[in-house]
Amino acid sequence: MPKTRRRRATPVPEIPVPEITENQVPSPEATAARSGPLVLSDVYLLTAESQGEVAVPGLTVQLDGAGLTVRKPDGAVGAVLAWTEVSAVVTSGRMRTPAGNQGVVVEAVTPSRTHRFVVPSDNPEGLEYEIGQLAGAVAVGSGSSPGVQKRSRVLLGALLVIIVAGIALAVLVATGTVTF
Repeated sequence: MPKTRRRRATPVPEIPVPEITENQVPSPEATAARSGPLVLSDVYLLTAESQGEVAVPGLTVQLDGAGLTVRKPDGAVGAVLAWTEVSAVVTSGRMRTPAGNQGVVVEAVTPSRTHRFVVPSDNPEGLEYEIGQLAGAVAVGSGSSPGVQKRSRVLLGALLVIIVAGIALAVLVATGTVTF
């Protein structure tokens, strides 16, 4: 009788990677609104105290427009990290889970520590792609967007013109060329 495998994570379909420019990467909120949250089931937390040698099983990790939420095996919320607290979400390799399934190591980096998870997946390439897309959206969403940078340059230019005009007017008034 063939051995049946339990599904450990929601499989992610194999998607071709299109060329994406920085201006085309959606914000985390837009990514969540378009496709819903990315929910990872039966996740293992690699504990920092054991240098990753001990894995806490049965967690659920949800990545959505608000941030990253970790749920305990009983469904209670274990931790919530807003995107403003997360500097990066990356995949850092693959390894077998303690149950022997293939898995992807996902790291959520904050200023104080790096949270490492092993996510079981029958399609590691697809999961890595999804995490990469989300990480790109987080990176663009957490910094200033190109639109904000353009507006900032326009405002800086306008401010510079006003200052130069004010100095010119002061010189003209001081020399008596213009009187009020």
